[in-house]
Amino acid sequence: MSARRELLTAEQKTFLHCAIKNRDGSRCFYCRRNFRGRPLRRKTLDHFVPHRIWPGWDIDNLVLACERCNLAKADSLPWPFVWLLLAVFRQSEWELTA
Repeated sequence: MSARRELLTAEQKTFLHCAIKNRDGSRCFYCRRNFRGRPLRRKTLDHFVPHRIWPGWDIDNLVLACERCNLAKADSLPWPFVWLLLAVFRQSEWELTA
């Protein structure tokens, strides 16, 4: 079952783009390519943790990504996040057995 995404108004999208750009810079979060001066490199809002896991438009879960990286990531968890989850899970599992 997929969570239905609520649509953002143009003003909301503009606000989020500006806020994330101020936080992270004007680069794709994944490939680090600069958006400035590159009109063909389309900026997208990407849910770092997929929308199906963390629904909504919380700015803490949004990054700017070029369309290519956003499509490549699709609905998967980024590897650094997977590694972090595994480390935390393994640490808590180890503490339970010790």
